[in-house]
Amino acid sequence: MWKKIVFVLCFLAGVVIGASGLIWLVQGDTALRYALLELPPRNHPQAKVEAFVQAINNHDPLSALKLWEIEAPAVADSFSPLHKRREEFISQLIEQGIQEEYLLLDIEWWTTCCEPRVINSYRNAGGARMRVQLLDQMGNPLSVFFDVFTREQPYWGDAAGNPRRDWVIRDVYPSNQNPLFWRLIYEPVIRYLPGEGE
Repeated sequence: MWKKIVFVLCFLAGVVIGASGLIWLVQGDTALRYALLELPPRNHPQAKVEAFVQAINNHDPLSALKLWEIEAPAVADSFSPLHKRREEFISQLIEQGIQEEYLLLDIEWWTTCCEPRVINSYRNAGGARMRVQLLDQMGNPLSVFFDVFTREQPYWGDAAGNPRRDWVIRDVYPSNQNPLFWRLIYEPVIRYLPGEGE
């Protein structure tokens, strides 16, 4: 009887210590927190793009509309350019027909607080501009941008202890058009080596 009680107490103590250690690790390691809180429930930008492409491939405009959320201030104006783009582009993609496979060409991670800019990793990002190559039914490529941002903006990242992010699609557009939701465009500063470009 005592052996069972001691065993149960040791087991519970191990669970408490293990859980405390995991919480401590997650608080101190943003990459681990991302892996545990955003990857398993498929709450990351790549998963949103995958779900959108799947909805288009399934000829399911309602699911595509739900994935492409428009912020509250624009909701009152159902004739806004973003609403118009959303309706027209989803219809165009469904009519055109796209294949299930696509290629993620590039991701620009954006910090959205303080000084919005392109950053080197997802860790402090409140937005992701993703360049994706879709294929129509004939195999012709279509280059499209997905602007996937956290629902709550600005996302304070490191300044707020990197809280959990809730990613949503805010804009989808062909590469020959400009963004409507996140109008900032990354323009890198070109630096020349001495003796070049002079």
